[in-house]
Amino acid sequence: MSASGSVRGKFLVIVSLLLMALFAGWEVKNRFFLKPILPPVPPPVEQAPPIKLEPRPAPPLKSAKKSLIPPARVAKKAPAPKKVPPPLLVAPPPAPGPPVVVPAAPPPLPMDWQGNDTSVTHVGQVVIRNDRQWVHFWSEHHPHEAAPEVDFTRDMVIGVFAGPRPAEQFSIQIIGIRTLPASLVVDYRERLPPTGTFAVNVTVYPYYLKVIPRSTLPVKFNLLSPAAGL
Repeated sequence: MSASGSVRGKFLVIVSLLLMALFAGWEVKNRFFLKPILPPVPPPVEQAPPIKLEPRPAPPLKSAKKSLIPPARVAKKAPAPKKVPPPLLVAPPPAPGPPVVVPAAPPPLPMDWQGNDTSVTHVGQVVIRNDRQWVHFWSEHHPHEAAPEVDFTRDMVIGVFAGPRPAEQFSIQIIGIRTLPASLVVDYRERLPPTGTFAVNVTVYPYYLKVIPRSTLPVKFNLLSPAAGL
């Protein structure tokens, strides 16, 4: 064999080895690198038979028909006539008359008590300025009666007792009250029976009590000369 023939034989051997190496590499690449990784295949599921729907005919459409007969009209009741009240007759105002004069109320009468039926049998005078004294006095004067009402915030009571007298015609009376700078003077007088009056064989005790305006001045009693006649 010549030298050129040996070289050619070596070249073919080398080319064959290269081709075999390339084929082996392509095979390895396709088997290990290019093969896709597939998920596991689940077992087959038995499918239920399909549900058969029975066809049903659609309900007929009802067309709304308008009634050709118009509705009956209800007759409206006429409103009742309103009752008109009769006109009021206004009387003309009366003609002005003379002015009416209202009399003033009379002043309250002074409270006083007099007679000869007292249980106080001695001669004396009293000045009472409060309720306690008044109740105590009245229990001696008229033991079986309640004391009358007296407003001692503005009034007070004075009284005179004549003592025993032999006939009912005797009486005693307070004539007047004088206010002096230092005292309050009460003038009183005893009245005797008229001349020729028949004297009854009895014993009486004349007295006189009077309500006067309240005063803080001391009270003095002044006995005037007796007068005849009632």
